[in-house]
Amino acid sequence: MMLKTGIKRAVAGFTFLEVMAASAALALGTVLVYEAFFISLDTFNYYTDYLNVASWADNRIWQAQDKLRQGVPLAGQEGGEFTENNKIFRWSLACGPLDEQARLYALDLSLSWKTGKRNLALSRSTYEILREK
Repeated sequence: MMLKTGIKRAVAGFTFLEVMAASAALALGTVLVYEAFFISLDTFNYYTDYLNVASWADNRIWQAQDKLRQGVPLAGQEGGEFTENNKIFRWSLACGPLDEQARLYALDLSLSWKTGKRNLALSRSTYEILREK
């Protein structure tokens, strides 16, 4: 802008392009912060479920090991489901001898549950020797 005296005066303000670039940067930052929040929330929910059922899985394996230690041979597969914190957990325990003398047994426990659209799982495997009665 020119004054009557011939001195130029600077016009203060932002151009439309600068405002659009700042808005886009702010929007991108907001989206990234929300995405990080939802990823961390999803991870927290998974590990909450995991910690709730990990001790149950360990106890189930220990029960099967105790039977083998008491001399009760196990073979086959058993399974079922239970509810914890309004979620349905399905489990399967496979047990069978690994050697010809039927003394060394493999125990495989699988747990699965659904969170949202995802199917999640937890597995435990161990070996135990069948004790003589």
